[in-house]
Order: sequence, then structure tokens, then C-alpha cells
Amino acid sequence: MNRNRHLLAIAVLSLGTGLSQAQPPGNNSTNAEERLPTIKLEPAAAETKNRIGLSYRVGLNISVDFKKFGGLALSNPGAATGGAVNRNYDNGYNRVDSSTNAGGQTWYWGYQRSQSVQGDNLVLQSYSTPANASSKNRQDDPQHGFEINYMRELYRRDHWRFGAEAAFGYTLISISDNRALRNSVYRTNDTFAMNGTIPPTPPYTGTFQGPGPLISSAPSSRTTDLLAGAATITGERDIDSHVFTLRLGPYLEVPLNDKFSAFFNAGLTLGLGYTKFSYNEMVVISDPTYDITLSSQRRHASGSETDFLVGAYAGAGLSYALTKEVSLFTSALYQAAGRTTNHEGGKEAILDLGQSIVVAFGVSYSF
Repeated sequence: MNRNRHLLAIAVLSLGTGLSQAQPPGNNSTNAEERLPTIKLEPAAAETKNRIGLSYRVGLNISVDFKKFGGLALSNPGAATGGAVNRNYDNGYNRVDSSTNAGGQTWYWGYQRSQSVQGDNLVLQSYSTPANASSKNRQDDPQHGFEINYMRELYRRDHWRFGAEAAFGYTLISISDNRALRNSVYRTNDTFAMNGTIPPTPPYTGTFQGPGPLISSAPSSRTTDLLAGAATITGERDIDSHVFTLRLGPYLEVPLNDKFSAFFNAGLTLGLGYTKFSYNEMVVISDPTYDITLSSQRRHASGSETDFLVGAYAGAGLSYALTKEVSLFTSALYQAAGRTTNHEGGKEAILDLGQSIVVAFGVSYSF
């Protein structure tokens, strides 16, 4: 047993001596480590799934229809028949006198111009124009606003990414219209028999008490003429709307290379519009045939309404990565958000957001 132990010790000592002699002079374990290539291992970068963006928005194809403008009737000719009626015209009158129009005649009448005397008749006119003039599809593009959006990536594959987005936006819409409008005029012509009476020189104004020259108190005939474009409506029509929108929907992003990506989105649009509508107008009726010019007073009104809007959107865009986190983007949306209608003083302003185009330029941050 002791002999075996001695042999094992001699073998170990011989192996250690051999290894020491095999190393070149001056070489040690530190130099050996320096000759090995160094590999630095880093943890894989986490994929960013969240993105927040801020953009300047330009609204296009946003229009307003201004309706029910004009309207003027300064006289009332009464019914077409009857001999005891107070009839008022824009160039004269035929009224019930103190005798209650005895014998179907009256001395309580008058006229302003010689054109009213036609043979043995007095022809008087009453004018009216309806409040139905319109100024449609008025635009003051572009309309300006901003939007803050958040995007959350839900699925990722080698060549596409899919997620959901939510965006809050604000747009100030301001549209004015001051063009002159034209409208038709209805001219009512009533004929009264003068029964041989020679009329006084115009202007003539008979009195209730009389006496005076007598003419028929009931019209022998009534006709109505349509004068196209004889009414002119001047003034201004303005609408100012603060529109707040919330967009909700999915998006699809397709990387084109290391820097550029295309994206597509669609979804629901919810909106709240606070709209102020104001106008002023003056209506003038002109009929050179009878040398008539009638005008209204300057009329004006203003007020505001709040409407809830529901619609949809669809769009596409392009982004460029400045860094892993920061990107620039531009996009275009087709947005249908309905209409909002304001009523003031019998007039209407209809703001149409049903076919608007929204172009955006912005910056986003991924995290």
C-alpha cells in the first residue's frame, strides 16, 4: 500500500514539471486571455407598442348653406273682391270712407304717379317678395385646427402591424358671405273704375271725411305678375363654429423600409359643435315700369346652438422615423360628420361636415 502511494505522488510531480516547461518564456494565463476575441452581449431592445402624436389639421370642403333670406311686403291689397275693404298699395290706396262706401263708391282714395291712370281706370300695385333666397355651398377653406392621438399596437408580423387608435381634435370653422342675392317679386295689379271721374294731379291723397271725387270701391279685376330678379338682398351672413371631435377605430401600418411606413385607418367619429350664426340684410324691390322702389329697414339677428354629431372617417398617411422613438407624419382623412342647423330671425344656416377632407401634419413619439 505504501509503495502505491509513493508511485502516485511521483507521477503527479512529473506532470506538473512537464506542463511548466511546455509554456514559452514570459507567457502566462493573462496573455492567453487577451488573445481570445471579446464578445459583448446586450439585451434585445423591447418593442414599442404605444405611440402618441400631435398634429396641425387643415379642413377642406366644409360648406354652409344660408337659406330663407329676403322677404318684403309693405302693403296689403286685401281680398280680390268686396267693396267695403281697406286696400293699401305701394303707390296708392282705396279705403272705406265715412259714408261706408255708399253706392259702391269711395272718396277715400289716392295715388302717387301718373302711370296709375290708365284710360278711365285707376290701376294700383302691391309688391311682395318671399323669404326664400339662398346662398348655397359657401366655403372659406382652409379651416384650421389640431389633434392629439394615441395608438396602441395589438398585433405585429414581419410586414405589417395592426392596432387601435383614439384621437381628440378641435377645429375652428369660420365662413362669411356678403354677396348680393336676387329674388323674384310678385306684383298684384288691382283695377278700379273711375266712372268718368277726372283724377286730380298726382300725388293725390283723399280723406276719410271727404268729400272728394268718387271712384269704384271694389276692384273690377286683379292680375298678378312675376318679376324675376326684381328684389335685391344685400348684407352679411356669418357662421362661426367650434367643433370638437373624437375618433375611435383600428389602424394598419405597413413598413416600407427602415425609415418610411404607410398607415391606413377608419372608424367612428363623434362630434360636438357650438355654432354662432349672425346676419344683417336689407331688401330692395325695384319696378321701373311704375317707377317703384321699395326698401326694408336693416334687419339683423344672431344666436348660437349646440349640436351632437355622429359620423365616420377613413384615411391614409405616411410616416418617417427620425429616431427609434420620434417620427414625422402626414395624413389625409375623408370625414363624414353630418350637419348642424341654426335658426335665427326666420333665417337658416346649415353647416355641412358630411364630405370634409382633413389633411394633417404632425410628430409622434413611440414608447
